[in-house]
Formats: sequence, C-alpha cells, structure tokens
Amino acid sequence: MAMRWDNAIFDEAFDAAGMREPVRLIGSVPLVEFQARFDRPGVIDESTMVHSTDYEIEFTSADAPGLRYLSELDIAGQRYRVRQEPVSVGDGHWTRALLERLT
Repeated sequence: MAMRWDNAIFDEAFDAAGMREPVRLIGSVPLVEFQARFDRPGVIDESTMVHSTDYEIEFTSADAPGLRYLSELDIAGQRYRVRQEPVSVGDGHWTRALLERLT
C-alpha cells in the first residue's frame, strides 16, 4: 500500500516557525481568516536571500478558496487588494497572490 503525501505538515512547520501571519478576507461572510507567508518590498527572504519588490502572499489554497482578483485583505492592520488572479503552485496545495497596498 502506497503512502499518501500530505503537504499540511509544512503548514504546521511554517506556523510553528512564525513564517506565516494572519490575513483577513474583507467582506467575506462569514469572515475568512487564514495564515499566509507575506512578502513585502524591502524585506529579504532569509531562506532564499531574495529581496522582494512586490507585495505577495502564499497560502494554503483550501483556507481561502474565495480569494479572487480585486479581493481586499487586511494584514496587520494594513489594507491590500489582489492585483491579478491568484495562481496555484505545484500540485495546487498552495496559492500565490500579488497584492497592492491600499493603506
């Protein structure tokens, strides 16, 4: 019997290491809150030593299936809008979305 791989093990590790932060999908009923890795300009990703030039989140796809182009988010009290249709990564367990800062 083949073992089935579960990417959720990475989600737990990312959260335990403090690599993701809470995000709220504004206007969703009921309110959707989820954890996401948040890249922002001026911050270097220590794991890849890459300097980000855009606002971008990467999250577990199943946590925010309603996230779409022009959706608005609250991250740490700042408001952002999704700049283009979110893109699934690899096998679809995670999704990336480019953002623009509104406030």
